[in-house]
Amino acid sequence: MLEKIMNLHLLLYAMTVLGWLGVLGMLATHLTYRRLIRKNTGMQTNLKEKWLNLWKTRDRLLSRMNRLVWYPSLFCTVLLGLAFFLSGRVTEWDGLPLGYLYVGAIVPTALLLLRQALDFTYKEELLMNTLSDYVEHVRTWVEEVPAAEKPSEAEKEEIVEHIADSIRQTAAAGSHFSRMLSPEEEEIMREIIREFME
Repeated sequence: MLEKIMNLHLLLYAMTVLGWLGVLGMLATHLTYRRLIRKNTGMQTNLKEKWLNLWKTRDRLLSRMNRLVWYPSLFCTVLLGLAFFLSGRVTEWDGLPLGYLYVGAIVPTALLLLRQALDFTYKEELLMNTLSDYVEHVRTWVEEVPAAEKPSEAEKEEIVEHIADSIRQTAAAGSHFSRMLSPEEEEIMREIIREFME
């Protein structure tokens, strides 16, 4: 049975298939993100929902890209180690063919390079633009109140609480702002929003 596995080069083919699955998965994830960005560049009425969806989806797709690099690389390395182990057990082989070593080294390296080439974290500028659109939209909503009807301090606090609650929901969603939940940082955020409203 071991001779048959090694003579048919099943481990070599499995390593190659893992590499191609990683490549195709990363390409599909990258295209999904590009399609999402293209779909969300149009104006939507609910900017808060647009921003939240972009951040949640971006984080989910980034972790999928990382899994598509590390899992095939790890399994490829395990299969290479198994091939080394089995080649010592097969009596008709003097050693492991170089094809195993080449594929075992090329697959993780190619996946890492492709991950860097398809990296979409540089598109955070677009996501930050959606956040600035949302803040600007809220700001214009506050400025549209006529001068005679300027909001009282209680209404201003309600507006500040509304914006802070939106940011807190985003932080709780597991995005890059998830560490902004400490009380000191929330108070700093509220002060910034109050200054912005003046």
